[in-house]
Amino acid sequence: MDKQALLQLQKEGSPTLITAEIVKNIPHDEPTRIAISQDEELLSALKTLLESVVAPQKDSDRHIYAAEGAAIAKLLAETAKAEESRSPIAEAGLIPVLITAHSCAQHGSGSSEDELAIQTLRALANLCFDDEHNREIILETPNAIQTLVASLNSQNPPVLITTCGALLNISMDNEPLQTEALSAGALHKALDLVHFSTDDTTATRYAGVGVAAIRLISNLVEPEKGVEELLSSGGLKQLLNLLRHRHNIILQAGVPPEQFESAIEELDALTVVLETIAENVNVQRSIVRDDLLDNLLDFVDHRPAADSDLGDDDVQTYKDVRKTVSRIVTLVTMNDTNMSEIPSKPEIISRFKLWMTSGVHTGNEAEEDEIRMSGALCIGNLARSDETCAALVHQHGVAQSVLDLLKLEIDRLRASGVREETKSTIKVLHAVIGALKNLSLAAEDRAILGNIGVIPAVAQLLEIEGIKPVQYGCVGILKNLCAGNNGMDEKQSRLRTATFTDVSESNVYRVISGLEPPSPEAGLASLPVPAAIDNTPFGKLIALIWNATGDNDMGIRNEGGRFIVNVVRLAHRVKALQYTRKLIDSNIIPPLLQIVTGALLTKNRNVAADGAIQEDDEHHVHFDATPMEGQVFPLVQNEGIVALILICNAFPDAIPRITRYYASLTPTLIQILRNGLADEEKAAHEVAHEYADEAKVNVCILARALIQGDADFRAKISSELRPVLEKLEAVAPSKTVAHAEPTTPASPIAMPLAPLMDLSRSGTRSARGLGEKGPSRKELEGEMGRGSMGMVDNGVGLKEAVSEVLAVI
Repeated sequence: MDKQALLQLQKEGSPTLITAEIVKNIPHDEPTRIAISQDEELLSALKTLLESVVAPQKDSDRHIYAAEGAAIAKLLAETAKAEESRSPIAEAGLIPVLITAHSCAQHGSGSSEDELAIQTLRALANLCFDDEHNREIILETPNAIQTLVASLNSQNPPVLITTCGALLNISMDNEPLQTEALSAGALHKALDLVHFSTDDTTATRYAGVGVAAIRLISNLVEPEKGVEELLSSGGLKQLLNLLRHRHNIILQAGVPPEQFESAIEELDALTVVLETIAENVNVQRSIVRDDLLDNLLDFVDHRPAADSDLGDDDVQTYKDVRKTVSRIVTLVTMNDTNMSEIPSKPEIISRFKLWMTSGVHTGNEAEEDEIRMSGALCIGNLARSDETCAALVHQHGVAQSVLDLLKLEIDRLRASGVREETKSTIKVLHAVIGALKNLSLAAEDRAILGNIGVIPAVAQLLEIEGIKPVQYGCVGILKNLCAGNNGMDEKQSRLRTATFTDVSESNVYRVISGLEPPSPEAGLASLPVPAAIDNTPFGKLIALIWNATGDNDMGIRNEGGRFIVNVVRLAHRVKALQYTRKLIDSNIIPPLLQIVTGALLTKNRNVAADGAIQEDDEHHVHFDATPMEGQVFPLVQNEGIVALILICNAFPDAIPRITRYYASLTPTLIQILRNGLADEEKAAHEVAHEYADEAKVNVCILARALIQGDADFRAKISSELRPVLEKLEAVAPSKTVAHAEPTTPASPIAMPLAPLMDLSRSGTRSARGLGEKGPSRKELEGEMGRGSMGMVDNGVGLKEAVSEVLAVI
């Protein structure tokens, strides 16, 4: 750029010549842009010239100075396209001057003033592109945002489009600026522009304005204040009606390609807004309450006919938009109130069931993966209470639909193997398994899920490599289906009347044997145990647990342990002890001890059927493992302790199989007992859990059984255990206050029946949240950290339990 010529013209004061010189030197390449921004003298001159433009002028000269200002602003806009140029321009103080120049443009009505408005907006937008410091300058400039928002009142479509784009860039990911724009009325003005672009009387004049306004709205609804304004103003309904309007356009037969392209562009921008706000509970609720859900469902269900005249990019954009709409629907179903309301509308559930068949047997299954996944996610999100689960399974028959989708995706996965291109298949499987897991938490649904074949279908996935997150959900399904009635008809279950069979007995039989029960009425106690169970669902699950040795396998280890707990409890409760014996002989003790101790005890190895130790070096690797931080969940830990007590009770000869893990078990039992005691320092591996007295009672019962059943264990643990027990006895509450003497130790054979497990239900994640590494520690805490501690013997207080252990050591 000829700086000297410009400086000379500046001295002469000829705005027309200055404009011509600047226009001649607009930069078009990166080096020129950077060179301009690094010339402090030139930037100073440009600032002085721009300040003269905004000074009061005669009316006859106003358009001449506006043209000069537009040229300067355009030069700055083009220069600011280079990232390195933005900071020097801002440091030269040009941002406040550009805002003032823009304000002056709003006072005129000619083409020069409009051009000044456009170019100052462009300059500010480029200066703020990915530049938080420059955004802060605008935020700190008095009335800057109000000045820019005022341009949304313009009657000139190019000014409106540029204003929307500038405000979009300036407020991107910046909540203070977004809030300022909202306070200046930007959202209401943008909604008005959307209306103008869709109204038949103004649509032609405002072509292109609507999509720009929608993109601005996507920024303005990021803060909570923006969402509230959108809802209170009726903007959500306006946007969803626009979705339907534009959808109807692309559904028209023979729609001109340019009209299709325009509608798709708006729909693309519109779904960005809707997906941004769809996680807001008030938005989710409004969509259902105000009967707007059909707008979304119809978009997914009704597709335009194939048209060879349409561009490939437009067709792909439509497919992407349709997938986004399906994701928005999944977010709507996550709302708790909607969860209760939607199952009362059979026409909506029927649509979700149809989504799960989308693309099936068409040869285009992969193209419809996300739609099928969204259908399964919607069912899973609705299945977050026993009431809705019962309605979904018994009234709407969703279980068979979900199972059919599961079988389809398993076949696809087996056909292709776990490769990069099958990730979408795995995501669908993840969603399907999540839905089944939630459905299986309802005791009323377990018989149906077992009867239709969920167990063998789920078991197929336990052997496939590379799908650990899916397998975690599979283990949860099997755990739930074997959980007993969880309180349903509990009294009958405990009394074992001749006419009642626990609904989960059939499922336990299916899991262990791989067969169907000979009759629905057959109780587990009356059914023989198959000789070989390695290839049954149970055998596959045990193999999966033994192989779950990685850092990301904590979920499988804990959930697998809970499955074993459920089977042990149910077998104990229905007096099917032949199954308990089979479980013991199938190496379930190490997985149980893992959830109790947090030590990694299972390894990829061959173990003798009787669980015998094979070699000394293996002994040190597998049996002396120490607890690891973050591997224990107290509620699950307590469940494991209860299962071990029941095993000791039923088969005292199994006690040595437990006590051989002395190195892992002893510090855990002592840690729980001394929790909360004064002057007790935590060991390095201990975590800050608080244990209820109920858990400590269970530890005492287990310790007493192990001590009475294994003299070597008694000799090893007594010196460490006694001082902790004595401290605990001194402060422990008594269940029966009248006890003055230590109670006579009860026989470990005379144990009461097993308490029921607390099951918890968690929301199915949206399609975007389906991970590839399994549940995080936080997610596991959400699933495994809720509920109350169950006691094996509710008639024993902590003081009595402690005294009973002291009496045997």
